[in-house]
Amino acid sequence: MKKDKIIESILSIAICLITFFNLFLPNAQLQKNILMVFMVISSIFVIQLMNFKKVGNLNKKKVTLLILSLSIIHVFLLYFIGIFVGFYKNSNHFNRSRFYHIILPYLIIVICSELIRQVFALKGSKKNFILVTIGFILAEITTYLTHYQFGTLNETLILIGYVSFPAISTNLLCNYLVKRYGFIPNILYRIITTIYIYIFGILPDIYMFFQSIYRILYPYIIYLILDEFFEKSTFKKVTKNQKISFISLFICFFLVTGIVMLISCQFKYGILVVGSSSMAGTINKGDAVVFERYDKQTLEKGQIIVFMKDNIKTIHRIESIQIKNNETIYYTKGTNNQQQDEGYRTDNDIVGVVQFKIIVIGWPTIWLNDLFKQ
Repeated sequence: MKKDKIIESILSIAICLITFFNLFLPNAQLQKNILMVFMVISSIFVIQLMNFKKVGNLNKKKVTLLILSLSIIHVFLLYFIGIFVGFYKNSNHFNRSRFYHIILPYLIIVICSELIRQVFALKGSKKNFILVTIGFILAEITTYLTHYQFGTLNETLILIGYVSFPAISTNLLCNYLVKRYGFIPNILYRIITTIYIYIFGILPDIYMFFQSIYRILYPYIIYLILDEFFEKSTFKKVTKNQKISFISLFICFFLVTGIVMLISCQFKYGILVVGSSSMAGTINKGDAVVFERYDKQTLEKGQIIVFMKDNIKTIHRIESIQIKNNETIYYTKGTNNQQQDEGYRTDNDIVGVVQFKIIVIGWPTIWLNDLFKQ
């Protein structure tokens, strides 16, 4: 018995460590190939040394069909939203090369990892099951590293928000499912909700932060459905604690959505951190400004605007307004600058009109940017 526990601990630690160090290999394709080979070898060792145990549950088939349906609905909802927000051409759509280099390795990684998950869920200790789960989260991150790297602050934030948090949410759902209904529902869910990215020629043009929220919440919604219909012997009214849980969930959802709407600058209002001292005295470095999106509204001298200059959002004051060749042009200047900005701005350059500032809250973003530039 003691020997079995030692073997179990060694296997769980190995899975956690290898998936972690694999993240730092220099080539994304190499990462996937090594992860695929490692998962195949690990699944063989785990099944042989710890023995595979089936899950006995009368609702297994019903839940499997439900997960299949909910997984398809997951993709359908994304494309339904795409009807309203638009689509873009998928540069990673299906071809033979991508099948062998991306799709096939992912399928093998998913199948092997879910076999391992079932063994540890049913026969392993809680501590080792947690280690294995961490390994699976790291493995899930690895499968996305073709597109998202650690190179810049923006790429790292995308990797954390769009990949890491949804990976945690998905793995928590998979842990719940595998203990009660086996590994097949997990395989169906993970493959269907991911593989469409590499098959369809177009993808819904949904802002990435909204996709992140959706991918984080959807596993939780599935959990609530399963818990309500399959984990209770009779249908009962939602308890007070459950009501509080639902209310908290929706409050968090709307708060996060509101923050995302500001950060994304895709809606009527946006928020922007000031990273220079050109407006010092009026708006200081480290402050954040909330601006209203520019929609051809009348502008006046003295207003502070957000405009694009050399592909960078700049916040300066309008010094003067002129009409040139039937086009309105704006000359701008930073409060702390000695000279007026070079050239002029047109309506096409203007992003928004500053409404108010929030002092010092932008410093963490500046510090992180400086850290990544070093």
